[in-house]
Formats: sequence, C-alpha cells, structure tokens
Amino acid sequence: MEMMLAIVILISLAIALLYIGQHFKLPSIVSFLIIGILVGPFGFALITNQSAIEMVGQIGIILLLFTIGLEFSFEKLLRSWRIVIIGGLVQVCTTIVAITLITTYFKMPFNEALVFGFIVSLSSTAIVMKILQERGELDTLQGRTLLGILIFQDLAIIPMILITPLLVSSGGPDLDQLPMQMGKVAGLLIIIIIMAKWIIPAFLFRVVRLRNRELFFITIAGICVLIAWFTSEAGLSVTLGAFVAGLIIGESDYNIDALSHIIPFRDVFAAIFFLSIGMLLDTRMVLNNMYWVVFIVLIIIGVKFMTGAFAAAVLGMPARVCIFAGFSLCQIGEFSFVLAHSGLDSKLIPIEVYQLFLAGAIITMAFTPFAMNASPKTVDILYRLFPRRLSGNDTANDTNDNGRPLSDHIIIAGYGVTGKSVARAAELTGIPYVVIDLNPEIIKQEKAKRRTHVIFGDAVQEEILEHAGIRKARTLVVVVSEELAIPRIVYRARTMSPSVYIIARTRHIRHAKKLLDLGADEVVSEEFEAAREIFSRALRKYQFPEAEIIKIVDRLQSWGYGKFIKSAEAEQQVSGMETMLHSLRIHTIFVEPGSTAAGKTLGELELKNRFGIMDYGFRREGKTIMQPNDTISLQEGDALIIFASDERCEEIRPLFYGG
Repeated sequence: MEMMLAIVILISLAIALLYIGQHFKLPSIVSFLIIGILVGPFGFALITNQSAIEMVGQIGIILLLFTIGLEFSFEKLLRSWRIVIIGGLVQVCTTIVAITLITTYFKMPFNEALVFGFIVSLSSTAIVMKILQERGELDTLQGRTLLGILIFQDLAIIPMILITPLLVSSGGPDLDQLPMQMGKVAGLLIIIIIMAKWIIPAFLFRVVRLRNRELFFITIAGICVLIAWFTSEAGLSVTLGAFVAGLIIGESDYNIDALSHIIPFRDVFAAIFFLSIGMLLDTRMVLNNMYWVVFIVLIIIGVKFMTGAFAAAVLGMPARVCIFAGFSLCQIGEFSFVLAHSGLDSKLIPIEVYQLFLAGAIITMAFTPFAMNASPKTVDILYRLFPRRLSGNDTANDTNDNGRPLSDHIIIAGYGVTGKSVARAAELTGIPYVVIDLNPEIIKQEKAKRRTHVIFGDAVQEEILEHAGIRKARTLVVVVSEELAIPRIVYRARTMSPSVYIIARTRHIRHAKKLLDLGADEVVSEEFEAAREIFSRALRKYQFPEAEIIKIVDRLQSWGYGKFIKSAEAEQQVSGMETMLHSLRIHTIFVEPGSTAAGKTLGELELKNRFGIMDYGFRREGKTIMQPNDTISLQEGDALIIFASDERCEEIRPLFYGG
C-alpha cells in the first residue's frame, strides 16, 4: 500500500479509537495496542515494514525511560521510603515467586518461568497514575501507597534488565558472569555519581548561559544517546542507559526545562512503540489458544490482586486501601514489554508464550479502569460480610476526659489539614470529639501525644462509626480526601443516626445536591469557597471599601451557598440544585434614557411578583447596595444587579431599553 495512504488510515484509526477509548475510559496505551493489531501484518497488513517500526519504537521506549529518570526524585524516595522499600519489595517478590511456581508447575523451564515472573510483577505506572489523577486521589492515602509501590517497580526494572541476560543458558543462571555484571554495575554507579555531581551540571551551565534553546535541546538528547551507547558498549541495556541519563539530568537545576523539551517527542515515540508491540500479536494464534489466554488473564489478575493487597496489608493499611491497591496493580506494565521483547530476542521466551503474554497484557490493561471503579462496591460487600474482622484495631475510648460516656460530641472523619483545624477548635472550646482516619502513621502520632479519641479505620464501615458513637454524636464532619468515599460515609451515618448533623466537604459544586439527597445537612464546596475568596480579593484591587466588599460577598453567599444547606428556605429559593448550577447567573442591566424603568421605584417594577426575582442589588455612581430599599427611584445610568436565568433576564430587559 502507498505510504501516504497507510499513514492517513493509521491516523484516522488513532483518532477514532482514542475517541472511543476516552468515552469508555480506556487507557490510551490499550488503544495504541489495538491499532497496532489492526494495521499490522496479522491484521489488515497496512504496514509490513516491521523492522523500521521496531527501530522507531525502540527510540520511544528510550525516551520513555529517559523521562522516568528525569521525573525521579531521591527526595521523594526518602520521604516515603517505608512504602517504597517495604511495600514495593513485598509486592514484586511475592508476585515473582507466585508466577514462577505456577509456570514451573505447567512444565515451563525455570529460566523462562523466572523471566515470566519478572514480566508479570511490573504494573503500569502511566495507567494507574492517570486514573488516580482523574479521580483526584493522587494525594490520598491509597494514592500515596500506590505511588510508592510503583516507584519501587520502576527501580526494579534495572536489576531485572541486568539479570535477564544471565538466564539465557539452558542450565540456569550463569553465576560465573555475576561478578562481572556486578563490577559493571558498580563502575556505572561511580560514573553516574561523578557525572551527576560535577561534569553534567557544569557542562549544562555553560550551554544554558548561551540562551540557545536549540542547542540546549540537542545537548539533552545527546547526553541521553551518549550514555545509552556507553551502557550498551559495557554489555548492559540501552534502556538502562537512558534511565541513567535521565537520572543524571534530573538531579541538575535544568530538569524541568529538559522535561518540557522531551515530553512531546516521548509521547509520539512511545505511541509508536506500543503500535509496534500490537503489530507483533498474531490474532490467529491467540484465537486458537483462547482457553490459555483466559487462563493467563485470570492468573495475572488473581495473583497481582492478592500480592498488591498483601503488600498494602504489610504496611498496616486498612481493608479499603488494601483492596483498592490489589485492583489497581492487577495489570501488566509498560516496562514488561521491554523485558518480554528482550526475552524474545534472546530466544529465552518462545514465540507462543510471547503471543499469549501480549494478549493477556492488552486485556489486563483494558480491565484496570473498571477494576478500580469496582473497588468501592467490593469493599462494601466485604464490610457487610465481615464487619468485625475488617474493622480497625485501634479504637477510641467511649468516655470523655472526666470518665463519662461520650455524647453530644463531634466526629471528624479525616484528619488532614481541615480535620486537624476542627479538632483544635474543639479542644479550645472544650467540645469532646472523636477522630477517624485511615492513615496508621497519623494514628500512631496522635496516640504518642496522648490523644486517646482517635480511631484507625474506615468511616464508611458501620462498625467504625458505631465505635465513634455516631448515635450519640451531635455533629459529623466529613473531610476525608477520597472523594468517592464521602457520599458513602454520609449515607451510612444518616442511616445509623437520623438526628446527627452532617457537614460534608467536597471539591466540586456539582456534587452538592447528591450529598444533600444522601443525608448531609450542609455541604462545603472548595470550588465555591475559592471563587468567593478570589472575588473578594479582586474587589479590593478596585479600591472598594471593605464594608461594601463584606456586604457583596455576604449577598453572594446567600445567593449561592445557601443552596448547599438543607432547609425549607433553600427549597423555596430554588426548585433544584441543577437549576442553581446551570441556569441562574448574575446579570447587570443599565437604565437607559427614556426607558420605562427610568423614574420608577424598585417597588413599582414588581420584580418579585411579576418576574419572581427574589435577589437583586442596585448600583449608582460606583456605589453598590446589595439589599436596596424598594422606595429607591431609578435614574438614567443606574444599574440593576439580578440573580436569575438568562430567559428571565431577557423578559426584564425591555423595561430598561430607551426609546
């Protein structure tokens, strides 16, 4: 087929499948793999020059590892060393052992079984982090736990790349070559330290001082290629060299600028890499061995779910985080393709096994978003089946400081910045309180400070709320960082205690109605609070008097924030939250010369009776009154500020037109 036509078809397929994948929340990696299957030699054979595609794909994986090295931070590693070292080591090692035992049981040679264990032990950092980012859970306990384990997996690729060539011999690992390999690694580490500490920063400083962006980009790319070639000549992997190059530049002062230059190229070449991987999949072989494909997929998901959940449990995480970690890590990772491709080239992995691996990898990657979304429902089922077994171990005393039973107290679900502020305010005012949090480190710190009213556990669980005294509490403040857990906590608490006053925090205004419907009495929206604060600061820049700013902001709060409180007045103000969010806006209408409104009072316009406008303000000569008297007469040039829908505003405007 003509090259240009093939490129047009390829781009058209990419646009269509990426659009469909976005609609069904499939990772883009899965879309690229499917495109590769369709256009490859085993599909419609639109592209048959496999060697050229593989070469470009190899550049893509080099750039991918290079950017991983650029983004890697030793400071981040040290800050969460416990999760990275303990959690990551447990997850990777248990997965390798389990997969090796299973595959050797099915008569696979030990060398192949061990490499297959390496391949399956790695998960997709790109897929998991993107889903967490979309869910707003990167900075939650479960997000930090997954990030730590994934960082260890990214580091584990280095020894795996070093060990894989030693397994090529049929008798087992060639231990005679191990000292040589260790010597090469030690020498490489010394060179990295010298270059990262003295050579590269000094050289980059001289390049940056010339203020030539093209020279800077070529220098960064040249360092990557040079170190990759150096490690290749030393008998190590080219991809390892790319990671090392990124690590060296990442420790310099120019890592952010370098990353901004490389990322556009990385995305393009990485897409081509996954396209080339998809082209290698022989669909006929997969269809003929469909039972084995299903079996491999079930083994991968089952083993990785168990090892991921076990690793989180070893770290002392509660059941919800353990289950979420298991579901999140149950796919094959990007670097697994690098290892699998290396094993195929060295004849360590048979082509049949490689084809089954490709099919299993594509299916598990596509399965990941659905598995992560199913985690909360799975947790709810397990909580119902095993309420006591899965509850937290550390429970608060059910008495206050005077030894009396806790009652009329505040329950604080979530002990971040907001939760700590509420707790300190309660201490200052003498109000008894109980804290519920999932982070074992926080609970340990609070216990050390002799704060006994803390519970380690999940506020979604009925058993935990029971320990916190939900039936005798006056107020429940829900400020957990996991957005998906907030409605479940509100619903559970309202079911257990119809009288408790529930205040829930949410990021977005659009979630307010759902929380009110589930039983919350008040919803605090971070989005609305930020908008109000920004608006008030902007008014100060226009030299508005502070008293006027306070009046305007208070009026805005009564217009908008009053809708987040469950009350009869709020119900009368607006028929539904969707109306407030999508229909009502603030409009400014000027009184034109000769208009009907000129010379009339606000009372004579009958804004409330004729048009149903309950909230309006008035501005004259730069002075704004948010609660004007109905006896004020309108003059030419005055402005009426109303809170209404666009349609209602258009009905009112003719009264203010001149002529």
